[in-house]
Amino acid sequence: MKNKKIIILIISIVIIIGLIFFIKNNYKFSKHGNNISNKSAEEVKEYILNIESYKATMQVTVKSNKNENNYIVLQKYNKESNIFKQEILEPENIRGVQFIYDGTNLKIENTKLNLSKIYENYEYIESNDLGLLAFIEDFKKDNKSKCYEENGVIKLETEVTKSNKYMLSKKLYINKEQGKIEKMEIRDMAQNVKIYILYNEIEINTTSKEEILAFSVRTSKENI
Repeated sequence: MKNKKIIILIISIVIIIGLIFFIKNNYKFSKHGNNISNKSAEEVKEYILNIESYKATMQVTVKSNKNENNYIVLQKYNKESNIFKQEILEPENIRGVQFIYDGTNLKIENTKLNLSKIYENYEYIESNDLGLLAFIEDFKKDNKSKCYEENGVIKLETEVTKSNKYMLSKKLYINKEQGKIEKMEIRDMAQNVKIYILYNEIEINTTSKEEILAFSVRTSKENI
């Protein structure tokens, strides 16, 4: 009888350890990576609104009445440290221009010319309307924000908090099957797309503070 109790105890301990291991691994998976494929529109919305970090390479098209300008931009963000970095990769003439927010100060830097400007105690990092962070903040603040599915694409729509005639609303597109953020459109008062963002590559919840600031150690305060 005593041996039977010991065997039952050992089996129970093994099961408990197994459950802890299973829960721990599944929790890690749920917190990291692009794991929103084939989720409902509501689940995708909650996932987007609770992004903890991201790294994205984006093709940005900015349209005016007469011109259309194209850029390749790299963005990195970490929510826990409230750190954001945006770097221009193309066109070549402005390649290396960076916007770096370290949680307190905003630094605008031209790495080619080794010049930078620092804005201390900067509080408005959400104002970068090209960033996912700005979209998330706008969505949370707008009582009329929408989330719906259409032809295998989940769409999140919101109005811009500090809108103007050139920038009134935003729409984010997520491929349901692939679980990938595909693009964002920013429209004006006439519902024309003024800024079009195509996400060539994006990684969710894998970007650390150290990765963002790894190449941002220069502190020159000269004007660009």
